[in-house]
Amino acid sequence: MIRTPHLALAAALTGVLAATAPAQQALTTVRVASGLYRPVTATSPPGEYERIYIVEQNSARILVMNNGVINPTPFLSVSGVQGGGNEQGLLGLAFHPDYQNNGKFYVNYTGTLGSGDTFVVEYTAASPDVANPTPGPTIITFNQPQSNHNGGHLAFGPDGKLYIGTGDGGASNDQGTGHVAGGNAQFGGNLLGKMLRLDVDIAAPYIPADNPFILDGTVRDEIWSLGLRNPWRYSFDRETGDLYIADVGQNQREEVNFEPAGAGGRNYGWRCMEGFNCTGLSGCTCGIGLTDPIIDYSHGLGCSISGGYVYRGCAIPTLLGTYFYADFCSGRIWSLEYDSTSGTVMNATDRTAELAPGGGLAINTVSGFGEDGNGEIYILDFGPSFGAPGQGEIYKIVPGDGQDAGAFYCAGKTTSQGCVPFLTAQGVPSVTSTVPFRVTSNDLVLGEAGFYIYGINGRSNLNFHGGKLCVKSPFQRLLPAKLATDAMTPPCSGRILTNFNNRIQNGSDPLLTAGQRVYMQLRQRDPSEPAGFGDNLTDGIDFIICN
Repeated sequence: MIRTPHLALAAALTGVLAATAPAQQALTTVRVASGLYRPVTATSPPGEYERIYIVEQNSARILVMNNGVINPTPFLSVSGVQGGGNEQGLLGLAFHPDYQNNGKFYVNYTGTLGSGDTFVVEYTAASPDVANPTPGPTIITFNQPQSNHNGGHLAFGPDGKLYIGTGDGGASNDQGTGHVAGGNAQFGGNLLGKMLRLDVDIAAPYIPADNPFILDGTVRDEIWSLGLRNPWRYSFDRETGDLYIADVGQNQREEVNFEPAGAGGRNYGWRCMEGFNCTGLSGCTCGIGLTDPIIDYSHGLGCSISGGYVYRGCAIPTLLGTYFYADFCSGRIWSLEYDSTSGTVMNATDRTAELAPGGGLAINTVSGFGEDGNGEIYILDFGPSFGAPGQGEIYKIVPGDGQDAGAFYCAGKTTSQGCVPFLTAQGVPSVTSTVPFRVTSNDLVLGEAGFYIYGINGRSNLNFHGGKLCVKSPFQRLLPAKLATDAMTPPCSGRILTNFNNRIQNGSDPLLTAGQRVYMQLRQRDPSEPAGFGDNLTDGIDFIICN
């Protein structure tokens, strides 16, 4: 973990957080849901690609958005929820890894019992659209001294265990009524200010035998890591299993923590550290036995971090490996990439302006992020009036120009007419969608036939017939669906296009399955080509097939 003097880090972050998005990454957002009451979670069960389940904090409802339309009947209305405080209510939802077979899911809420104590409870689904309203077993419950800093998020890790983030119990500086000397977050004898890890597939108390503090008599067995103030959203990278934890600060710094897959037993430093700052409070010693965040920011940029996800979707391949996070107070949205080998944050970018939806819409108070079954990312917004009923919205991060369904690479060959042919793409490659995924070759020799080649073995940049072969062999040929021209704009008016979803969905190539990366370009005859090679080559595109 990189440890940088705070003043130097602050100066660096002033630059990187103010940077604009890289020119090659065009993004925007589109509103997919509105009329919500404080949405705090949007997620999909494993194997579900049509439905997104939305948690409303204060109404204590879970709604189903099915193919972009919210069902009129809630999936579940959770009873016994204490929602009087800004940080209380229905706070978390996680579906069992085997949900498609057992129908189990878990909610985290502050209950009327105990005047706001935390409850994590199991429920089961009666159908994909309606849950059984009768709760199952309570997995864990514990006291909350104050109404704030409840954490409340839930997530299953790649190990199949349930991770439960807890706040330090509330108030400020982790002190006062219900707080031990040195702070709850540093005290192993209670569950506040921690990340807990439970195995819901074994008998109560659901404690895995490999939890890191099992042999430490001073630390509760449920604890996976400690030293957190109020972890407001954390997530596992779908590809690597690494854990990103956004932890809300006190009065100075907001932070993102990183945990390599399976690396429990860490202490993230609160209350003696806030971001990279030493607070001067007791409970631990700065720089000794603590894990620094990978990035922090000052309250000049916001006041309450909302953590998001590492992008692992298929609509925007150039975004793969990018982590998103935001600030609830300022509405700023950032992204970064993290190299865990070198401990280096890369491409830290302020994307606020880029992700503004336009059209009279605005993202105001970012309460969290969502992720659907395909790995696409959503931004949850309380709305302009700090979470008033009916003002909550959800926005989806999408390509900014509708043409960025794949990543373009390699170089097209100049035609005999002096034009360089290039590809564009629109739509999403999918095994189920009825929406086309159109790949179009532009600026071609007018009236000449051509064919697409595609493969799954990687990119190539091989010299071939005076141009570049962009697809590594072996590859398949695909005749285009349409040869189109525009006689008003000669000489570079040839266009050839295909709906590649037809190829994906007709079963003729069994290798074209969900999650598969595909590489593609066009070859075309060019009888006037002066070097005598007789054909031209476009640039290449690679994309990932969605469900």
